[in-house]
Amino acid sequence: MKSTWQIIFGGVGGQGLVTCGTILGEAASIFEGRNAVMTTSYGVETRGTFTKSDLIISTEEIDFPEVLKPDVILALADVAYEKYVREAEQGTILIYDEKGIEPKPSKAAQYGFPIAETAENMQNIASANILSLGILLGKTGLLKKESVIQAIEKIFAGKPQAIEKDKRIFERGIEMASR
Repeated sequence: MKSTWQIIFGGVGGQGLVTCGTILGEAASIFEGRNAVMTTSYGVETRGTFTKSDLIISTEEIDFPEVLKPDVILALADVAYEKYVREAEQGTILIYDEKGIEPKPSKAAQYGFPIAETAENMQNIASANILSLGILLGKTGLLKKESVIQAIEKIFAGKPQAIEKDKRIFERGIEMASR
C-alpha cells in the first residue's frame, strides 16, 4: 500500500469540496490512525468561483501542507479540469464530472463519470461530492470503505436522513468506479 497520497479536489464554490477533504482526512486520521492535513483556497464569493482543497494523507510525518505532486485530482467543474489536465503527470489519476467537459490529452489516467447527473437521478444533487468520494475510493483503494462511512456518520451526526442518503450515494460511487 502507498504510504502517502496527495489529492486535489477542484471545482467551484458550493460543490462541497471542503467537505470531501474533511471526510477523507477524518477517515484517515481518526479511523485509520494516519496523518492528514488539508488546505483550501477559494474566491471571495463562496459560490461559483474556483475552489480547491489539497489533502495529504500519510503514514509518515507531513512536512508541507500543500500538494506538490498530485496522485489524484478530482475535478467537479470545467474550470478545475482545464487547470489541471495539462499539468497532471504520469501516474496521476484524474477523475472528472463528464458534464460539460471535453476530455483533452494528458499524461494522467483520466476517468470521466456522470457525477452530477447520477446524483440528480438519485434525488440527491447536493451529494454529488459524496458520490465523487465513492468513485475516488473505488479507483484508488486509499482508505477502507468502512472508515469513510464512519467519517460521514461523524460529520453529519444528528442528521440521520442525510447520513443514510450519503451512505447510499457513496456506495453508488464505489460501484461506478468499477466500470
